[in-house]
Amino acid sequence: MEMRMKTGSYYIVENIIQGNNLNSDINSYLKILAPLQFTLETRAGSGAKSYANILMASPFESSFYHFQNDTEIQRFNSRTPHLHDFYELMIVLDGEIQQQIEQTELTFQSGNCCLMNRNIAHKEIFHSETTLLFIGLSEELTRILSEDEQNVYFPEIECPGSNLILNFMTDNLSKSDTKEYLDFLPAISNKDWYRILHTLTDNILRAILFPRMGSTYIIKGMLLELFGYLSNPEQFHVTSIHVEADKDFLLFSHVSHLMEDTDGRITRSELEKALHYSGNYINSIVKKYTSLCLFDYGQTFCMKKAADMLLTSTASVTEIMEELNFTNTTHFYKCFQKHYHMTPKQYRLAKKQPQRNTVQPFQDK
Repeated sequence: MEMRMKTGSYYIVENIIQGNNLNSDINSYLKILAPLQFTLETRAGSGAKSYANILMASPFESSFYHFQNDTEIQRFNSRTPHLHDFYELMIVLDGEIQQQIEQTELTFQSGNCCLMNRNIAHKEIFHSETTLLFIGLSEELTRILSEDEQNVYFPEIECPGSNLILNFMTDNLSKSDTKEYLDFLPAISNKDWYRILHTLTDNILRAILFPRMGSTYIIKGMLLELFGYLSNPEQFHVTSIHVEADKDFLLFSHVSHLMEDTDGRITRSELEKALHYSGNYINSIVKKYTSLCLFDYGQTFCMKKAADMLLTSTASVTEIMEELNFTNTTHFYKCFQKHYHMTPKQYRLAKKQPQRNTVQPFQDK
């Protein structure tokens, strides 16, 4: 079925989405007509050969729309931002996408995800080849998933109450005007995100498009599995962002997460490759928020790791130095003393020394 669009003030994608105030110069408003909906968007080609496909699917109906050239894509890009009455999880499966969130335009790379709260004005903008997925979840489905999460067979493994996505959505059910969203960045150690995200989302989409006995429960289970994967701190870094935050804050949070993952030993070129920004620009963002250059900011993470190892391990200073890829002992000592104003050995002794008990024991006379 193709998208039924009206040229007046609203349109309906039958049994999936209803759009209102489309002629507004400010924002349009989308209402979800199904418990959940998947929107798979693909933009490919370049110049005159550019095209884009949009597949919308729900348990009730499916719809397909095709932009056959760059002119139609640019018309799509120029539409007004929209708000909606449902939560929306965006997953960038390939390429990159520009997302305008309120008054700020941000770039999301493959592997990045974003959970948009209700009533935040936003729109995606195609500038290059990309594949992205939007998962819309109604308030009703959010409540059902939250209740289901509490009634699990394996609480030690499934850890009810620990799902950041469900917690964010349920906490905001009674706060329709909260202007925050969640940003997800794959951890450095998460080398398999591409396969896992593609597999999980493909399976959910197939269950919607080709239902069978038990599909309702299968879809709910796979959604919780997806949410659990994205909420796992070993797999993704999750940051709550307010729409009024400076546009550079998101990039700075990504830099900080990658520094944390690598104990500050990530190189400038590795940051450039991971974040798709020049080293000079990344350095300027770090200076903006910390007054430190990129190298010195990385050193704070490295020295923090060294201090932690001094207190929690029996490794020698030389072994710690080698673990953190220092080849010059003098340089390591100089860096450590700059941050902690004592040598590594003095730090270990001072922090591990038991505190004297100044309270005199009670003596029964």
